[in-house]
Amino acid sequence: MQALVGAVPASARCLSSRSVAPISRNSTLTPIRPRKNRRVYSATSEPQYEGASTRLVSRRELGSMALVGGALSGAGPAWSQPKLTLTEPQTLAEARSQLLDTISAGGDYSEVERAIEYLAPFNPTPNPAQSPQLQGEWRLLWSSQSAEVTKATKNLPLPFESVQLVGPGGGMEAGRAANLVKVLGGALTLKLSSSAVEDPFNAAAVTIGPPFRLELLVGGRSIPLQSVESNDADPTALLGTQSSEFSQLYLEATGATGDVRVSKVTAGDDVVLNSTFVHVRI
Repeated sequence: MQALVGAVPASARCLSSRSVAPISRNSTLTPIRPRKNRRVYSATSEPQYEGASTRLVSRRELGSMALVGGALSGAGPAWSQPKLTLTEPQTLAEARSQLLDTISAGGDYSEVERAIEYLAPFNPTPNPAQSPQLQGEWRLLWSSQSAEVTKATKNLPLPFESVQLVGPGGGMEAGRAANLVKVLGGALTLKLSSSAVEDPFNAAAVTIGPPFRLELLVGGRSIPLQSVESNDADPTALLGTQSSEFSQLYLEATGATGDVRVSKVTAGDDVVLNSTFVHVRI
């Protein structure tokens, strides 16, 4: 699922492994200098970046925004920054910390993706798509450069908060999920809901597909924007019509705030194929 995102010019305060439960509560967030046009995101604050400018967004790009759930990384840096030193971790704790610290430090796409590759083998949850702890409320921390929404929204200068709701644990019906994208502090919220069911052939994957419902929430009112009922609908529809398979590469299933989840689109709609996402439970 993708979502409408943006940012406001400001100094950023980043999320690190020390600020996500179950890491010590005595830790604090440390301000860092963000790269130009690179978004950073905190589990407790809005994403921010420097060098914002506006541009037109195509209809297909807008559809991809609505289907995945927000991008946190913009274009490459406008000024030089040393490469981070990543090492092959020996424990889950080391791999987890390395991923979160790489995101916090504004690591480039390849660095974060490498940290994800190191973390995935330590996945503590067998058959994650079957776990009831996949349900809940999740906030996006990072998305890959291949995500269409990253390309579409990297220069949008609007403050946003992107939250994903999964199943009854997230306040949705069974077999449904949604993304709430709160713009300007929630004055305007874009909500996209879809089916979300375990893939019958892959216990690690969730299939996202129609029926899609896109609506705008303003002042407590819901304004329907578009719906797609099946894969046979108009293929040029704003929301698209194809189902996509989201493989859960890593899922912490304690049910506690701060659980980390990593997912990747491994089949389906070309718009989002191979996109990778890092979420944290809130």
